[in-house]
Amino acid sequence: MPWRPIVRATMFAAGLFVGPLTAAADEDVKELALGLIDRFYDALAPDNTALSEFLGEPFQIIGSDGLRFNRDTYLSFPKAVTSYEVSDLVAYRSGNVLTATFEVGYEGKFEGAARTVPRLARMAVFSETDDGWKLQALAALGTGENDVSGKAADVVTHWHAAVVSGDEDRIRALASPDFQFQRSDGSGGDLDDFIGGVHDDSQPAKVDDLVSTSFSNTMITRYKIMHDSAVAPRLTVFQRINGEWRAAADAEYPPSE
Repeated sequence: MPWRPIVRATMFAAGLFVGPLTAAADEDVKELALGLIDRFYDALAPDNTALSEFLGEPFQIIGSDGLRFNRDTYLSFPKAVTSYEVSDLVAYRSGNVLTATFEVGYEGKFEGAARTVPRLARMAVFSETDDGWKLQALAALGTGENDVSGKAADVVTHWHAAVVSGDEDRIRALASPDFQFQRSDGSGGDLDDFIGGVHDDSQPAKVDDLVSTSFSNTMITRYKIMHDSAVAPRLTVFQRINGEWRAAADAEYPPSE
């Protein structure tokens, strides 16, 4: 009968209807959000054309390490996602703005480094413009498991080259502000204490038997320092700050001949 849709419309306009219509609206927003999220991850490819069309002019992205990129800088990075899965999506829309929080797991390459990311939280802000929906902001809360096998050796070697140089500026440039160390005799301290105990060595030590693991913005390395006939085991933790690996903790073990 014709009065039924009229009553439903009147109740909805008055805010009295909170049944199936509200549920349907919520599902519509969620479906729209999922489509926009899919569009973003599908656009993460060597060809930036689709991504460039989808990112709004004021686009920003921030990572869990505080590193931020604007639209042009983000587009300049080589990146490609080969597979991904979105879950735990919550989306809200008000007018032409849609916000979404979700978890995503993906595999791909970023700046030439392979990366496998488990389910980590993300928050995205989309807006509907005259040119369609655009992604305006993305908060990437963590970067997941990283393949650092091709980078860890350079990071560790670079760190120890600075240490044996005795150059305070070089050491500080490669260390985290909250750096700590523990020596084999039980002594330890902060970065200032560490620098105070460093002595210039004209024969840099050789790094050997390196094993590294990395998740999000932390890389843990264990290895041996080979110096003349002595072998000294080490454990060094690096933290990624503004895109660069910095030594955050260093543990020394007694050397053996």
